[in-house]
Amino acid sequence: MTTRRQFIQIVPIAGAAFVVGCSDKAAEAPKPVASAAPDTPPPAPAPVAAAPSPVASPAPSTATNSSALPMLDEKDATAVALGYVPNATKADAAKYKTYTAGQQCSGCQLFQGQAGAAAGPCSLFAGKQVNAQGWCSAFAKKAA
Repeated sequence: MTTRRQFIQIVPIAGAAFVVGCSDKAAEAPKPVASAAPDTPPPAPAPVAAAPSPVASPAPSTATNSSALPMLDEKDATAVALGYVPNATKADAAKYKTYTAGQQCSGCQLFQGQAGAAAGPCSLFAGKQVNAQGWCSAFAKKAA
């Protein structure tokens, strides 16, 4: 393969070959049919189960039960690096110039808790909950 044109011509063919090679149907061998005695009628087909009725599924969540998650410790290495405080009014405005009064975790795009919840998961702190009234330097205002 010496030119880009040859590469562009080969890629679709290679992709199609890959899909066919990975297909489950291509890997299945035909199943042998047991021969029945001449006087025996063929077996009846198995009854087909009715498809289940569609049910609205709950929205996916990052944690199965966020209330079971432990609260984030202010001394956690990631929390310290991001200047996390459980009470936004205690954020170090001199150190974190991006802090503005009124910012808090519940108004951040990264906060995954329910509206009005006292705490909830945050995508920055996997497996931990943050205080809804907390703040960190990664604050990104939720879209209205």
